[in-house]
Amino acid sequence: MKKIILIALMSFTALGYAQVGINTNNPDASAALDIASTTKGLLIPRMTNAQRQAISNPAAGLQVFVTDFDGGRFMFYDGTEWGTLVFTEKRPNAPTVGTATAGFGQATVSFTAPSSNGGFTITSYTATSSPGDITGTLSQPGSGDIVVTGLTNATAYTFTVTATNAIGTSEASATSNSVVPAAQQVGDFYGGGVVFYIFVSGDAGYVAGETHGLIAAVQDQNSGIQWNNGSLITTGATATGVGRGSANTDAIISVQGATETSYAAGLARAYNGGGYTDWYLPSKNELNQMFLNKATINTIAAANGGSSFSTTINYWSSTENGWNNAWYQYFADGGQSDRRKHNTYGVRAVRAF
Repeated sequence: MKKIILIALMSFTALGYAQVGINTNNPDASAALDIASTTKGLLIPRMTNAQRQAISNPAAGLQVFVTDFDGGRFMFYDGTEWGTLVFTEKRPNAPTVGTATAGFGQATVSFTAPSSNGGFTITSYTATSSPGDITGTLSQPGSGDIVVTGLTNATAYTFTVTATNAIGTSEASATSNSVVPAAQQVGDFYGGGVVFYIFVSGDAGYVAGETHGLIAAVQDQNSGIQWNNGSLITTGATATGVGRGSANTDAIISVQGATETSYAAGLARAYNGGGYTDWYLPSKNELNQMFLNKATINTIAAANGGSSFSTTINYWSSTENGWNNAWYQYFADGGQSDRRKHNTYGVRAVRAF
């Protein structure tokens, strides 16, 4: 009985107002059917192409969705023949993947923008790794390079690239070449400078199964600055080993003044090459490792806007020898000794990775 009454009411409304509203009590005056929703759409009849062809005497304006024609198409009858609705604005075509290049725990994936952006400006591209589905994104409309970080060294990866516009995301590109992210090596330009030493067991900062080491700045921070800042005092910066220079620098600065640029350790810490703020004055042994690899450092530094070590000056270490002396090294022959802290020698900052 209730169903009969409801149908009767709907029929009365339709006849009285010549309009039907679904989810709205106020259908638009220009619409015979007004459907209001923010979570659902209108689903028109779906059928195969054979079923569409079997419709007898189709009315002009009849629309259906043909599921097996060209991947699925909306079709309409114009009173004479059937036609398809062509989308002029859609998601982009797939970009063309280029070469993937391995780095330390990362890879750079080049790509070329697709031939069609779908009618909307492409806003971003995403490279996705296999295995792992690790992604990197580049927000620009044209071709470029995407850096994918967080990869595991010694694991082989391939990548695909997608493009995104206001409509949606494209199909994935073809698969890139396979790359294997590798650990950093001496001579790599990385982390704002030149890798000149890889930690080994026994070094502070060594972690089994991981690659860590030291990076030299690409240029001197000063060719003649004193070790101390005023009075000759003991700072406690006595460590000589590899991996100890940062702690030495912290000890010196805590006594002689934070981020002061009028003395060697403060100047090294104030350096921000590559955007990093953890540079420090190397310990005695770290300074010697720089000397042993100075030829490599000089070559890579020069190729990246830096300069070579001077062979006519001494360079300070962060290792003191009592209240009045600190260790230095002469980069012409590698000789190390200690002298008064008020002498003015060169500074080349380092940082650990």
